[in-house]
Amino acid sequence: MSSENLPKTRPVSSEDIEYFASTGARVIHGNGALGAEYNADHFGKYFGSTTVAVFPRNTEQVSRILAHCNRNLISVVTQGGNSGTAGGAIAQCGELIVSLRNMNKVREMDVVSGVLVADGGCILEDLDNHAREHGYIMPVDLGAKKKCMIGGNVSTNAGGLRYLRYGSMHGTVLGIEAVLPDGRVLDALSTLKKDASGYDVKQLFIGAEGTLGIVTAVAVTLAPKPQSTQLAVFGLADFASIQGAFVLARQTLGEIVSAFEFWERRCTELVVEHEGYTSPLSAAHEFYVLVETRGSFAAHDSEKMDMFLDLLRDQALVDEMRVVRDTCEIEQTWLFRSQMAEAHSKSGCMHVYDFSLPSKHQHALLVAVKSHLQDAGLYNVDDAQVKDVTIFGHIGDDNIHLQVIAREFGGVVERAMEPWVYQWVGSHDGSVAAEHGLGAHKGQFLRYAKSPVVIETMKSLKQLLDPNNIMNPGKHIALA
Repeated sequence: MSSENLPKTRPVSSEDIEYFASTGARVIHGNGALGAEYNADHFGKYFGSTTVAVFPRNTEQVSRILAHCNRNLISVVTQGGNSGTAGGAIAQCGELIVSLRNMNKVREMDVVSGVLVADGGCILEDLDNHAREHGYIMPVDLGAKKKCMIGGNVSTNAGGLRYLRYGSMHGTVLGIEAVLPDGRVLDALSTLKKDASGYDVKQLFIGAEGTLGIVTAVAVTLAPKPQSTQLAVFGLADFASIQGAFVLARQTLGEIVSAFEFWERRCTELVVEHEGYTSPLSAAHEFYVLVETRGSFAAHDSEKMDMFLDLLRDQALVDEMRVVRDTCEIEQTWLFRSQMAEAHSKSGCMHVYDFSLPSKHQHALLVAVKSHLQDAGLYNVDDAQVKDVTIFGHIGDDNIHLQVIAREFGGVVERAMEPWVYQWVGSHDGSVAAEHGLGAHKGQFLRYAKSPVVIETMKSLKQLLDPNNIMNPGKHIALA
């Protein structure tokens, strides 16, 4: 973090702690009082040094806390489940943590319109379970759903496993309530599905990563609970076959396809080795694909799936296939897929890159990275600094996860990869951050994918809403 991005603020004092407690919020403070649960990211790459965290119970308490921080120039980092991978929720400079863990109530559930209104600190899986009791599901589904919170999902513009079917946060979030840096409450908590009355202000907070305020409540349009779910797993010889299978899936499965995931051979080996799971297919393959369908009529959905499988056979796109219709087997297969990031992290220091990239360039990225690292003497040589380079992702929405597994974080591997890999992605019409956010590091590479005018506009919005730069300073757009 450069000196110009360092927060021009002061540490939290004992008087500040007394004030925070007077609002009714819970306060934890003291050296050693906040361990890795609050001061380390999920994969152990980013670490914080904060000694004070407040846990408000309602929006009024958040408002009073932020107003005090703004008046007294106290930097704030908002934290939900702390399940992110980009360091955005880590207080690296000793900022005050405002945790939403105690703001975890469902405010409203409209079973007719299918709209749920909830506090920002509600855990995603809890909201999904609540929605299911009324015949609905949450439209976003993440591997971290047992820990992540809806306010954080909105703030990072989380994508997830079924983006192909249910779309982005920009489409499913109907309204938000947010506390601005000066303590004012922005009430844009509309549950309307159509509203053309002026600027859509809520969109500013989707993907802002806590730099413009704190999202305290969210209104989400739910999806109907599926009555029929099928899963198919395929083994394929090359990436071109994955692309061909995806085209056929869109054409034949149509409206019922809900996910189209892919990964390569090494990803399967790592999950088997480090998580103890059995591969979903009997033979080893260069690539694997998981296709899920969700519909309302099992016979109709099965007929579509059978047609899709026949076309795959006719065009010789897959070497092995397995269809799963049993609920427990479906869950186990998804569990195998969801453990990939964890398995990679256990195999070494995982430099994870989260890109949006047109599918025609995705395999080329893997080839280019391996070649680049090999030319640098870091990969595929004796005593290599890089142990593995892999890709997996959600090909249906052009989101690819690139993992470079090294012997250590930072150092020679990071210098070899950055900014080279961001330049490569930008030159191939990609985005430097697809769903993990910019966080504490990636903002500096934004120029490779966004125009100067776009970046200037973002910075102008930050200056307008947070002129004292107290909200998550030194991260996100501040690095651009």
